Formats: sequence, structure tokens, C-alpha cells
Amino acid sequence: MGHIKLKKAGTAFDIASADGVISVKEVSNNIVIAYSGSAKTTIASTGGNLTQADVQLVVDAIDIMDGAAGPGKLVKLSQTDLTVTGASL
Repeated sequence: MGHIKLKKAGTAFDIASADGVISVKEVSNNIVIAYSGSAKTTIASTGGNLTQADVQLVVDAIDIMDGAAGPGKLVKLSQTDLTVTGASL
């Protein structure tokens, strides 16, 4: 399974799957990655808003993975106080 790494404060990071992605978009200042199979990952910032430029960084990182296995590059978004959660659509 391929994934992208999301830079957090200090040396911490979180991950999000890069497999089966059907859309990546900004929703209410969060980034929502939707997957085939009715699942989603939400990337949120507790201290600021994520932007369309952040969405593009995530899309670019997922594009680099393009079905590959293993870790992708570390993505540095405009905010580092991130929470990453998964849920059903």
C-alpha cells in the first residue's frame, strides 16, 4: 500500500493512503481525500485554514505514488498542527 507522509510540528508526521483515490478537495478549510469503497480521510488544522494550494500539494504527492508501494515524499502543508482522521462516506 502506498501512502503519503504529512509533516506535523517538530519531527512528527502522519500518513494518508495514496491507493484508490477518487478525489481530493477542500471542504470547510479541511482537505478531504475520498477513496473507492466509500471511505475518506480528512486532514484538518486546529490552528489555521488549509487552502487550495495545500490540496494541490496533496494531489501532487499522490500523483508521485501512482500505484507504487511504500512511503511517498514528505508533504509540507501551510499548517503543521494537523489531525488526520478516517471515516466512511
